[in-house]
Amino acid sequence: MDRICRFVPLLLLVCLLAACSGKAVPQGADASEALSRVRVTGGQKVHVAVSGGDSALNEDLASMLTAYIQSERGLDPVDRAEGAGVRIRVCIEDVFPLGSSNAPVSAGQTLAGATTGTVLGALLGGSIGEGRHGTAWGAGAGLLVGLGTVFLDSQGSCKLWGMRALVGIRNDGRTPGDDDMRPLTVRAEGKDMDRAAILPALEDRLCMEIVNALQPS
Repeated sequence: MDRICRFVPLLLLVCLLAACSGKAVPQGADASEALSRVRVTGGQKVHVAVSGGDSALNEDLASMLTAYIQSERGLDPVDRAEGAGVRIRVCIEDVFPLGSSNAPVSAGQTLAGATTGTVLGALLGGSIGEGRHGTAWGAGAGLLVGLGTVFLDSQGSCKLWGMRALVGIRNDGRTPGDDDMRPLTVRAEGKDMDRAAILPALEDRLCMEIVNALQPS
């Protein structure tokens, strides 16, 4: 049993490393220029114009962004730019894959896998080995097998995607010009998601970055 105890520090160390390696990929805005804060007042008329993507993507993003602005900031959407005090212009530049990442492994998953492997290994080692020597050998082997199973189950399950756009916001009744446009990139990830499946998440993150730039006065 004293040899089994020698594996306890190793087990704790592995659990700690697993918890650190299981951090999620940073998400949200990754912009070369942060969006400037723009003061708005509830009841103001707002017009949203989206271009750059295909017609379906442009319409979906415009509808989602308009709904968020109306709900979160109390602005009144209008179909035409004329008469709108707040004008938002979005130009989608690209939707692109960022690769894959391992699904985060929690410390709980690691501990459960390691504990199960250690106990089963100890029982097996005790039955085929000589007393405590066989038990200790089996515990060590079981620990490694248990940890390996946990990490193999986590491989390659998350797909990362990014959306890059130019965003311009004005609150003086004028349409944002090219000099007002700021680059903004957002990211999202999901299990085995292709471009079509991840688009709603990317649109949502882009909308929230724009809404957050609208500050109630």
